[in-house]
Amino acid sequence: MSSPQSSIGQGEDTQEISEITQDGSDEKAYDSDEAESPVGPPYDLNNFPFTFEHASHSINIEPDSDPSKYSSYKWDGESITSSVTAYREENGRTYHAYSDGSYHYPNDSLELERLDWQYICLKRLFNGKNYFAPWSQERPPKRILDLATGTGMWAIEMAEEFESSMVVGTDLSPIQPEFVPPNVQFYIHDATWNLARKLITVDQMFVSVLFFANVLEFSRDWMSGGGQTHSIIYMIRMALGAWEDFEVDVAQKAFDHLEPGGWFEAQELLPTLGCDDDSMPDDWPPNLLFNDLEDCAKREHRPLDIAKTYKQGLINAGFVDVTEQVYKIPISGWAKSKNWKTLGDLWNVNCLDAIQGVAMALLHRARGLKRHQIEIHLMDTRRALSDKSVHAYQRCYVVLGRKPRLHEAVATTSIHQ
Repeated sequence: MSSPQSSIGQGEDTQEISEITQDGSDEKAYDSDEAESPVGPPYDLNNFPFTFEHASHSINIEPDSDPSKYSSYKWDGESITSSVTAYREENGRTYHAYSDGSYHYPNDSLELERLDWQYICLKRLFNGKNYFAPWSQERPPKRILDLATGTGMWAIEMAEEFESSMVVGTDLSPIQPEFVPPNVQFYIHDATWNLARKLITVDQMFVSVLFFANVLEFSRDWMSGGGQTHSIIYMIRMALGAWEDFEVDVAQKAFDHLEPGGWFEAQELLPTLGCDDDSMPDDWPPNLLFNDLEDCAKREHRPLDIAKTYKQGLINAGFVDVTEQVYKIPISGWAKSKNWKTLGDLWNVNCLDAIQGVAMALLHRARGLKRHQIEIHLMDTRRALSDKSVHAYQRCYVVLGRKPRLHEAVATTSIHQ
């Protein structure tokens, strides 16, 4: 395991997490074969002893004392405009209509299943953690903003954990569930806007509250550079390809709208795969494809290879206590450890589904390739990703930063002067 690297000046810290070996000598609590992973399906359903028995009448199912605990959104013409749901259809997949073309992953049912699958994998990787910022039940965050929320699973679980907190999730597509905790709201919103625009909400009642009672002004003022500040977690997870410039589009705006002492957290994948031995050839098809996709993404001004820029972006924006941890995820079941092998098998499914969705968009839009040409282009990559003789892994970056408190900001200003 590589040793932590730290720098005193900005409170930075970089740490690489988890060496994955074939001899079972893995590190960290997750690698223990005795420890059950907090989420996910059984390891092997093929040998699982299924039994079929009737349920006893003595089993009591306790009713919910508060059946209205979860609220329901109204999906109608008043809350979602037709332009938002008129999705772009391209090569058998659908893509968001709102800010059309600014994000290259699809939003159809296949992608929603993949996002939920990816969420389960990351929970396994993080030993059940949803966040790394220093919040607790004794010290809960006031408000939480989840940028690019996707299916909303993270926002919903945070709302359930912190019932006194207000959680807001934003995304380009209205793909979140209908029933959610009362302290979470979802909006259709492009987080790269440079000017203030009204959010399109899935609950029209909440729009009137937001814009006439001025509740949750951070949502309205997120892009305007004005308004109030809040003690809030700004979270982005797996948003590669969503920004042109992370520092300008996200980090600086998050800093401007955080209360002193507030935290920003990002969890992001690096597309290019790594390997700690010589089992991965230089011309390995997956990396050739990812390099090709990155070239296409840069042409569209939405680079995929952004995770490595998050740490410096937060520092440049003014954050302190900036830390970076890098986790490794095997891309197939090549590891000896049972837990790593299981995670690798699960992640392999995620990878195979992910490359098709993003490749269909980027290779078509930037290169003009047709569907059948793209499928042929992906054949070697799909075979290679499942080759367990190649000990490849994907890196997941977890980057944290805190906005200085007032006395820290004053001290910093005095030093510079």
